[in-house]
Amino acid sequence: MDDDPRDRARRRPGRERAQDETRCRAPEAEAALAALKARFGYDRFRTGQWELIRSVLSGRDALGVLPTGGGKSVCYQLPAIVTPGLALVVSPLISLMSDQVERCRAAGVSAGLLSSIQTSHQVGEVMDRALSGRLDLLFVAPERFRSPAFVPRLAGLPVSLLAVDEAHCISEWGHDFRPAYLTLGRVRRTLEVPALALTATATPRVRREICERLGLESPLEVVGSFDRGNLSWHVVQVADSVAKLSALGEILCRRESGSVIVYAGTRKGVERTRDHLAGLGLRAEAYHAGLPGEERMRVQETFMSGGAELVVATNAFGMGIDRDNVRLVCHMTLPRTLEAYYQEAGRAGRDGRPARVVTFVGRGDHALHQAFVGRSYPPLRVVRRVWEALREILGEGGRGVVTASLIRRIVGRRISETQIEASVEILTGLGAIHRFQGPLGGTRSDLGGSLPVELGLHSAEAELEPYRSRRAGELWKLGRVRDFVRTRGCRRRYLLRYFGERGSAGECSGCDRCLGSRDPVRQALTTR
Repeated sequence: MDDDPRDRARRRPGRERAQDETRCRAPEAEAALAALKARFGYDRFRTGQWELIRSVLSGRDALGVLPTGGGKSVCYQLPAIVTPGLALVVSPLISLMSDQVERCRAAGVSAGLLSSIQTSHQVGEVMDRALSGRLDLLFVAPERFRSPAFVPRLAGLPVSLLAVDEAHCISEWGHDFRPAYLTLGRVRRTLEVPALALTATATPRVRREICERLGLESPLEVVGSFDRGNLSWHVVQVADSVAKLSALGEILCRRESGSVIVYAGTRKGVERTRDHLAGLGLRAEAYHAGLPGEERMRVQETFMSGGAELVVATNAFGMGIDRDNVRLVCHMTLPRTLEAYYQEAGRAGRDGRPARVVTFVGRGDHALHQAFVGRSYPPLRVVRRVWEALREILGEGGRGVVTASLIRRIVGRRISETQIEASVEILTGLGAIHRFQGPLGGTRSDLGGSLPVELGLHSAEAELEPYRSRRAGELWKLGRVRDFVRTRGCRRRYLLRYFGERGSAGECSGCDRCLGSRDPVRQALTTR
């Protein structure tokens, strides 16, 4: 496992009586508790919150790894309330930012957001409020820092705190790497204010990378426990997708009260699962990125308000989902990383009551994951060959229009168009090539038609090492998912060790391995 003695020595909340935030009665703690009660209605801080808040209030950088539902947002909302200035919050999704803004406003906190779906007039209004000091918090996506219109105005903002939510996105070893997060190190140096990085899932290696890439200086690290004691973990081995649907239906028909989220890996899988459940008389909502925005919003709002008890979704149904009575989370197949799995599973049992996480694994699932990684992260020789083909096509001028079929004539038919398209995306991200016009941002379908590109200033050979590391990381994480499925030991202990936490040596009484024949999921499926 990815473990480092330095990480074991770092502070964890609740280890010492002096660290109990509810017993701290310093004046700053009294003021913070009063604000917490007045604005959010809470009488006490959750584990780890006060340590992080106290750190940034004193001007010190901090990294917080708190579990899903652990109250990360309070860690930047409260400092924004009790200190002058503006908290600049970086968040990856518009829906997540919108939800946070609504919650802030409900608590009487002045908040705004900048997003790509706003008009220029709306953006201007929000910026005017921020520049004039009428906002406590401003939410932005990381891509905003690439905007030539935004960056010059950044210096005029009264920023007192930089908060980076979902901070694992900055790590190439994280489960949701987002290249735009790499700009935040420069932003951090420019602002010269305390920085607070927050995430729910980060291994010791990812935590180190977050600190390095954000340029956090001697940060306080608060790593909450990954042990969700009220969750039980179950893996059900089945023959194929038909058997998965049958087993899922059996479990859902026997379930007790409470809401359910069923994660399917693809849009088609969502529709197929929802239709199967409908055939059993179960009313299920479907949620995936292929649905109209209005329909996705309706499903999410209906689920959050309690109007829907069962949702079948892709992982697009994720961040911002905070319903406390989810009693069951099912996966029709495991995600490609344990970080994503843990995060999705963590939407169960947020009220502290018992809840189950059930995953169905077919015989060919791991091979499908490997194939997907192979398509998304082609071998280095393939990326290098595509780079050579582009140089041959574009010639001395280094500028022209390319297509996948044109490249394939040079590289040969052993390299698929999917791998070619993925290689072009990788080379673009590395700066080896640029798109000088055409669809903004580019998608894989663009290359199926024509894509104007030019050679970048950087040699692909000089830039491929980061890609090599990231591809190796994806394969390593996929291997840990396979090991989690195959382990004969305690599944809870395996997850805790993966995240750098030591679990107890005995049976956990909360996973199928430890329960054995007493596993209620196994009993339900063997007595049908």
